[in-house]
Amino acid sequence: MSQLVCVGQIVNVHGVKGMVKIRPYLKDPMGIGALGPLSDKSGKYVFDVKAAHLKNGFIVARIKGIEDRTAAERLKGVELYVAQSSLPKAQTNEFYYSDLIGLRVLENNQEVGQVVSVQNYGAGDILEIKTKAGKIIPLPFSKQTFPLVDIEKRMIVLNTPIGMEKVVYEG
Repeated sequence: MSQLVCVGQIVNVHGVKGMVKIRPYLKDPMGIGALGPLSDKSGKYVFDVKAAHLKNGFIVARIKGIEDRTAAERLKGVELYVAQSSLPKAQTNEFYYSDLIGLRVLENNQEVGQVVSVQNYGAGDILEIKTKAGKIIPLPFSKQTFPLVDIEKRMIVLNTPIGMEKVVYEG
């Protein structure tokens, strides 16, 4: 079975006729409706999403079978997944979050930790690194901080930002 990739999250309702607001995690947010049926993380529930329009960075959408506000409210917080095999291949220097999680983090050819999650709070992607000491360190996912990403070798090279050396190496 293909790995699942989170493409969005239902964050709120929109109106009284069952519409929902989805936070998209796609380069082309309106493409979410073209992906086919989406599921929750377990794959137990399947959602047929029809994107209506983009409003303030969120997709306003209709989900087949959801006809009123009460039904839509029960979906708040649900993350929407699709099989990675149904997504386009990532271009050069583009990565799916799921490809980054689990990468070994190397600096000066020494393993210093592992990528445990990817976050985005609106100002850019943040890689959360679990150091050898067990501490979680958030670092900006930029070419300067991570000059090399090798998905095939399951590793990423870190160039520790100035002032972060003690945090990364001493935990």
